Amino acid sequence: MICSLPARWSLDKWLDKRLGNSLGILVLLLLFTLLAPAAVHAQLMHLDPMPHSAPADSTSRLALAVDLDRFSDRKFDWTASRILLTAVLPAGDAATFFLRLPHQTFGSGETPLASRWPWVLGPDGQAGWPGESRVSGFGKLEIGVTGPLVLPLVRGVDFGLALGLPSGSDRVYPFSSQSIPFRLQMRKPVVLRGDLQAGLQAGYLVHMDSGRDFLDSLAFPSGYQLGASLAQYRGRGSAWHLTWDYRNEDGRKSQLVGVQRWMSWTDDGSVGLKVAREVQGSLDRSAEWRFTVAWRFDSPKYRPGAAEEENANPQKEPRPTGRPTENQSSP
Repeated sequence: MICSLPARWSLDKWLDKRLGNSLGILVLLLLFTLLAPAAVHAQLMHLDPMPHSAPADSTSRLALAVDLDRFSDRKFDWTASRILLTAVLPAGDAATFFLRLPHQTFGSGETPLASRWPWVLGPDGQAGWPGESRVSGFGKLEIGVTGPLVLPLVRGVDFGLALGLPSGSDRVYPFSSQSIPFRLQMRKPVVLRGDLQAGLQAGYLVHMDSGRDFLDSLAFPSGYQLGASLAQYRGRGSAWHLTWDYRNEDGRKSQLVGVQRWMSWTDDGSVGLKVAREVQGSLDRSAEWRFTVAWRFDSPKYRPGAAEEENANPQKEPRPTGRPTENQSSP
């Protein structure tokens, strides 16, 4: 016999109740996972945030970003310098694809990996591996997509998916490796004022090991990630950002707070200064301080509101480039 819902209940109300109960259970499970002690050893690899956009953001869905990063730690003599290239491509009407490729130089000083985190070494990771205190190489190639989530009963929520390909080197661990991390993330933008916006996010990381014998599977933990942000937008290419990111992966915890200042330096380009610090006090961190100088080049065609601007100014003159036009010849 097929059971039917009471007549006074609509399908939406029934789904709302079931969804509310499910969300409550998920929240309780999340709190239990975050607070419960773990008896295993693992380590926290460096992960870059996904490039979400905000309603008042002026950045384009077609862009190229270049980051110059410097990582340092006062307790250990580990340092790393990195160049990160990020390509952002439009995906449909509102989503974006992104592609990242880093190149880094990692220096472990007088503290080799086997001395600091001996439990992450595999059968081939002998004491002193990788045998050099300074290693350079390309990092992990990462591909992903971000955009608005289009589901029934879900409004104003963005999603993010990121997959790291096994193209890096275990020799520059924990800043890269040949592992395969897969991240799923949900983000809720909150408009506090026209130019002042916040964001809340939660996600989960599934980390598959590299399949090599240099590092143990304990070097690639999985777990939950939470975050919050506050941003003030001051026109095209200009913004302030405050960020907080929390990670709990197999009992290893990290809290990273940061500030960013972005400034417009051309009509389609912006430069940013970023500073972030680990405040958890954990020795599982990859670095204590992170400093970044970044450049971003945006295509005007895929900026928010570009179509409206074009319709409002159909006869807008093109910007002078200094190059000869079809009706002009070079002197």
